[in-house]
Amino acid sequence: MLTFEAFSGINNVLPERRMTGKDLVRAVNVDIGLTGEISRRGGYALLADGCHKNLHQAAGYLLATCGAALTAIQPDGARHIIHPALGPERVWYCNLPGGRTTYSNGLIHGVTDGLTGVERSVPAPAGLGAPDVAFGALHPGQYRYHLTHVRLADRLEGPAISSDPVTIAQGGLRLDGLPQREGHALNVYLSGKDGEGAYLAGTATDSSFEFTGHNAQLVLPCRTLGAQAFPVGTITAFWRGRVLTAVGDVLWASRPSAPHLADWRDFKPLGAPITAIQPVDDGVYVGTTQDLVFLGGTTWDALSFTPTRRGPVVAGSGVAAPGDRIKLGEGTGAGTAMLCIAGGEVVAGFAGGQTASLTANSYRTTAREVCATFREVDGVPQYLAVPQ
Repeated sequence: MLTFEAFSGINNVLPERRMTGKDLVRAVNVDIGLTGEISRRGGYALLADGCHKNLHQAAGYLLATCGAALTAIQPDGARHIIHPALGPERVWYCNLPGGRTTYSNGLIHGVTDGLTGVERSVPAPAGLGAPDVAFGALHPGQYRYHLTHVRLADRLEGPAISSDPVTIAQGGLRLDGLPQREGHALNVYLSGKDGEGAYLAGTATDSSFEFTGHNAQLVLPCRTLGAQAFPVGTITAFWRGRVLTAVGDVLWASRPSAPHLADWRDFKPLGAPITAIQPVDDGVYVGTTQDLVFLGGTTWDALSFTPTRRGPVVAGSGVAAPGDRIKLGEGTGAGTAMLCIAGGEVVAGFAGGQTASLTANSYRTTAREVCATFREVDGVPQYLAVPQ
């Protein structure tokens, strides 16, 4: 049996001739304790046969792609098909408050509660239909009308599209040829007499709609006017009421408390493809193929860009971790921290943009993409990164 009086870790940086008896070049199927003790890693138990990919632990259920289908597996073993044809490619997840989880493969995205799945966004209507005259009580003048889809399953309302000014001379407005979408109704909004604002005129359930009421009936404003459907991204995170997602080299943010909507101005170019998004207490760490960046602040508009110069970040390597379980100097950190692989080293990031390499001068990896997580086993914190 191999015995170590003290163990400093795995070292694949120094030449073997310069290593001491405290170093290992490789360690397979072992766990390292808090005081450097080495023990055999626990074995495996078969939970389910078949191919399960893209595993993710959501709030009370497990998500996995089985074949092409995204499947939710309940603790009692019950299975629910969330999306029948998501495909075998990598899926990126984000747990939301309340137990829901978003999923995206870069082409298809949605949200699930572990029982059913729906699209994460509600699209804007495909057209405006055709306006026509009608008799009614509106003041004669110029008006605009606006249309939005409303999903019947959860009453989620999508972005609005707006018409050019329409002359209403006889007090009423009729719309024909309205766009229809299965599982959705269509909200119709009217502006004030001078074309400003957008106020609910009614809901259309077929291709026609008519409003003959008075201006005083137009009181409920359209809250999705000026918004757009949240873009289909890849890496996703939840931060201060917003959902963040990576679309190439651009970081997008949803509207606060509205993960299905985004405003045209709520994006930040990072200058290189994004590989990790990990919030901390006072900002967001964003990994790219060039560097690990700290966006410091507590509001989206005021985030400040600070490069850490830690080097390129491996795709999928960013995870959250409790700061008090991560080494920082001679002690530990505090609050929410993050771990990632930057510049080939395992790097920890803390509040304020402070970073520390946990494997400097001892371990480097050449992995290009991983699936990573942080866990504790028998009180021992572990960062796991499985090459993809």
